[in-house]
Amino acid sequence: MEQREFHILSPGQPFFFRLKSPYNAVAGFGFFATSSLMSVQLAWEIFGDRNGDATQAEFEQRIREYREREGRPVDAPLRCLVLRDAMFLPQDQWLAWGTAEGWRAAIRTPKEYDLATGPGQALDEVLRSAHPAPVPDLQPTFEPLEGDERRRGEAVRTERLGQGTFRLRLLDAYDRQCAVTGEHAVPVLEAAHIQPYLGPASNHPQNGIVLRSDLHKLYDRGYVTVTPELRLEVSPRLWDEYENGKLYYKMGGRRVHVPRDQDLVPSTRALEWHTKNVFR
Repeated sequence: MEQREFHILSPGQPFFFRLKSPYNAVAGFGFFATSSLMSVQLAWEIFGDRNGDATQAEFEQRIREYREREGRPVDAPLRCLVLRDAMFLPQDQWLAWGTAEGWRAAIRTPKEYDLATGPGQALDEVLRSAHPAPVPDLQPTFEPLEGDERRRGEAVRTERLGQGTFRLRLLDAYDRQCAVTGEHAVPVLEAAHIQPYLGPASNHPQNGIVLRSDLHKLYDRGYVTVTPELRLEVSPRLWDEYENGKLYYKMGGRRVHVPRDQDLVPSTRALEWHTKNVFR
């Protein structure tokens, strides 16, 4: 958790975990997804026990103790660095990392290494052996998936890997507001998949849009869609089947708000897919 802006990495680049003395070793890595400033409450709401504590109370207490030690305001927002595919190596695979690799004991902020030269080549070898494939939802563009790539746990439930990161990246991309209504109340804002979740690649931000919870339900059931021209369209079947929906028909034709960053704007192909395969 950091307060300062974090501009060192771009999505998909590796972030290595170095242990302090007495270990002085690189013990794992993850792939940078995003950096976001948020309240402690929102951090728990999005990531839950993945924050490193079993309960929200324990998480809040740990943050409080750290800030009191550092003399920081207890109620200040958190700068959260979000990683995907974090991996901790077996101890016999840890990579010794000290002064020979340009590391100094006084370093308290991330240090950059070129993976193509010098000590960075050893880090690159760790990546190639432990995680040779890129993280699909952190790649530059999204293409609708042809098959189901979800991972299932013994017929109990389908795991949705990376869902918290997906929601956070979208909330930040859309300035924490609903793309249709402009609603800013975060508890009712949801990250809607354009093509339904079929595996980690589905969590690409170009396959998502921030919607108020009621619109999200209608979107998933095909009663509303966002056209490739970025306008909301409401199905006549909402009225035919429920004799209701006046509020939503008033929104029909409205141009939706999209991110300023063109790399995060919904994929035209994904929008076409939803209009063709889900919209009623």
